[in-house]
Amino acid sequence: MVFTDKINIVMHHSSQGIDKRNILSKSLNVEVLKSTLGIFLIFFFLVVGSRFVGYFEQASQGMLEPNLIYKIIALRFPDFITLLIPLSFFLGVVITISRLYADREIYGYLSGGLSQNDLIKYLIPQSTIFFLITLSLSLFVAPYTKELSKELISIDTIDEQIESIKPKNILPFMESDGFIYAQDKNGNSLENAVIFLKDKDLSSIVLADKLSIKSSNTSIQLDFEDGSIYQNIFDSSPNIISEFGELKMPLKKSRNQLSGLSLSKLFDYSSQSSRSAMQWNVSIPLTIFTLLILGVQFAKVEPRQGRLSVLLPAVFIYILYLSLLILARESFEENSVNTQNYVWYVHSIFVCLGLFSIFKSNFNKTSKLATIIKKSNFVKIGLVIVVTLIFFWIIK
Repeated sequence: MVFTDKINIVMHHSSQGIDKRNILSKSLNVEVLKSTLGIFLIFFFLVVGSRFVGYFEQASQGMLEPNLIYKIIALRFPDFITLLIPLSFFLGVVITISRLYADREIYGYLSGGLSQNDLIKYLIPQSTIFFLITLSLSLFVAPYTKELSKELISIDTIDEQIESIKPKNILPFMESDGFIYAQDKNGNSLENAVIFLKDKDLSSIVLADKLSIKSSNTSIQLDFEDGSIYQNIFDSSPNIISEFGELKMPLKKSRNQLSGLSLSKLFDYSSQSSRSAMQWNVSIPLTIFTLLILGVQFAKVEPRQGRLSVLLPAVFIYILYLSLLILARESFEENSVNTQNYVWYVHSIFVCLGLFSIFKSNFNKTSKLATIIKKSNFVKIGLVIVVTLIFFWIIK
C-alpha cells in the first residue's frame, strides 16, 4: 500500500512536470507567432507601398499602363512573402526571448529545468511550418507569379505606348529595339515625329511632319505625312529609301502574350530555372532554421540592458547573412564547381556560428574565452576590420 502511494506521488510529480513544459512550450510558441505576424505585416505593407510608388512612377513616365499596377503587385505577393517570412520569424524570436529576459519571465522556464536549447526545441515545429510554407512559395509559386508579372508588364501594345507619349520626351518601345519622339502632340496625332526601328541587322528611321494613329482589334496603322525614311543609319553612308507625302505602316498588336501561361504550368518555371536560381530558392527557406538558433542565442539580455538592445545586432546578422547569400548567387558560374558551392559555404559559416553560440552557453571554458574576446581591444579592432572588409566586398 505504501509502495503504491510512492508510485502515485512520483507519477503525480512527473505529470506536473510534463504539463508545465507543455504550458511553457505553448506560451512561447504563441508569443513568437504573434510577434512574427506583427512584424511580417509591418514589413509587408512597407514593401508593397514602396513597390506601388515605383510602379506609379513608371506609369507617370509612360512606361507602364496604370490599370496593370494592382495586378502586378498582387502577382508579386508570393515573392514578397518568401523573403519576409525568415526575417519576420527571426525578429519575432529575438523580440520575444529578449522580452522574457528583460521582464524576468525567463526564470519561469529555467525553474522548470529548461535551457536555451530547450527553447530551440520548442520552436522547431513552428519553424518547420514556416519552412514548408516558404519552400512551397519559393520553389513553385513565386517563380511562376514573378514571371507572370513580367509578362503582364510586357502586354502593353505599341499603340498604348504611343498614346502615353509626352511631347519632347523619348519613349522606348518595350517590345523591340526602338523609340519614338515627337515635338508636339494633338490628340492622336504627333507633330514632327521621329520613329526608330531595328530588326536584326537592319535599322530604319522615319521622319515625318505628322503622325496619326488608327487602332483596330488586331493591328494599328501609323499614317505618316510629309517625311522621309532612312535605312542603315549607323553605316558610313546611310541611304534615303524614300521621301513621301503620305505613308501607311501597319503594325500587329502583341496581345495575348499570356495565352501560353496557365495554372497547369505551375511547375514550369521552377523546373526550367538555372542551378543558381534553384540554389537561391532553396537557400531562403533554409535560413529559417539557422536564424532560429542564432535568434535564441543572441536574444539574451543582461540586467538593466533593455529588451531592444539586441535588436540592432540581430538585424545586422540578418543583413550580413542575406548579403553574403546574394553575393554567392551573383558569383555563380556554370563552368566553375567552386563558385557553385559558395551558397553552401555561407550557410555553413552561419550554422557554425549558431553551434558555437550553443557551445558557448553550455561550456564554461568557451564562455571565458568569449569574455576575454569582449575585453580585448585588439580583438575588437580586428573584428571591426573584418566586418568592414566584408562590407566593401559585398558592395563592390
